[in-house]
Amino acid sequence: MQVQIVRVSVMAKPTRRVVYVAVGRVAGAELARKVAPVLIDDDNLLLGPSSADPKRHPALRACYWGGSPSERLDKELARTSDTALCVALPPTPGGLLSFCRVAATAAARGRLLFVIDLGKDAAVASPQGRDPAKAAEVNVAEALRRKPSTAERSNLEAALAATLWRLWCRRSPVAFSRFCASGSRFHPQLANLGRYHAGQFPRQIGQAVLLSRVDELVLNQLSREWLTPLELFVSAMKARTGLYDWFTHMGDLYLAKRLLEWSRHGHGRVVECREHPGEQSELKRWSFRWHARSETILEALPDLHIAPPVTIGGAVAYDAARAWVCRFDAGGTPYLSRRGEAAASTSNRRA
Repeated sequence: MQVQIVRVSVMAKPTRRVVYVAVGRVAGAELARKVAPVLIDDDNLLLGPSSADPKRHPALRACYWGGSPSERLDKELARTSDTALCVALPPTPGGLLSFCRVAATAAARGRLLFVIDLGKDAAVASPQGRDPAKAAEVNVAEALRRKPSTAERSNLEAALAATLWRLWCRRSPVAFSRFCASGSRFHPQLANLGRYHAGQFPRQIGQAVLLSRVDELVLNQLSREWLTPLELFVSAMKARTGLYDWFTHMGDLYLAKRLLEWSRHGHGRVVECREHPGEQSELKRWSFRWHARSETILEALPDLHIAPPVTIGGAVAYDAARAWVCRFDAGGTPYLSRRGEAAASTSNRRA
């Protein structure tokens, strides 16, 4: 079956009413110069909880951030309408998730779905190892000034994207992980998204359980001296540990956030923290160091309860009650399964 793509200029007058969705404020400001109405998705869905329920999802995000980053878009996706949706899509894993969320609404309510591809001329890197590649650096304002074409997505494409969103929001992360590992032809960012997702969960190598890939990179920067997140970030950059590539997806403030979670979990048994109240920057407001003799956690994770949980989509990493772990296939591609499940049988089990 050959999918028919309908392309029109982003400047062309639409044949029916269209609501435009811009991922990020910069894209939103530039897109608003050309079309209306424009709703901005200013939420990084790679972080925190999500729900496939269009009414519950905004409540989860508001609780996570302490406010509603995309309130107007949330209301649009929750209402019944025959207005078409058009997403200005950057070539990033976070952009793909935002698109999938919009596609889920389009598929459920029979709304036409269009995409303005902002990554057509961008150099998008594919992951070469077990980590996601650095996020593509795209000048979205310049890309929109070139008047890119708009492509209509078929019902099949919208349904596939909606399926990916529902899998992301499941309590079990297994099916989403499997989809990303095997479906790179669906979207070029799936491989990066799959590695990002799996990298949040503790790893199982043989019988040993280790920290998640992200936590390994973060905690590996600590020492017995007090260091601020800014100092740790600079150290990781100089050492080329790969942590910077992760932060292009998560934001550099994640370093302070995650270290604070470690320091407050278990009363600082692994990571100690002290505050510098006069500092305004989150990257300099805190200092962290190893608790005495806790560095051994880098070699093995004796108990999942030791690590602060991480909510991602509908799943929770380091959840002892639902112990999901990251494994690697023969080609080095990460995938998720239940802890204790035989590695050879994971491809034959349902999530």
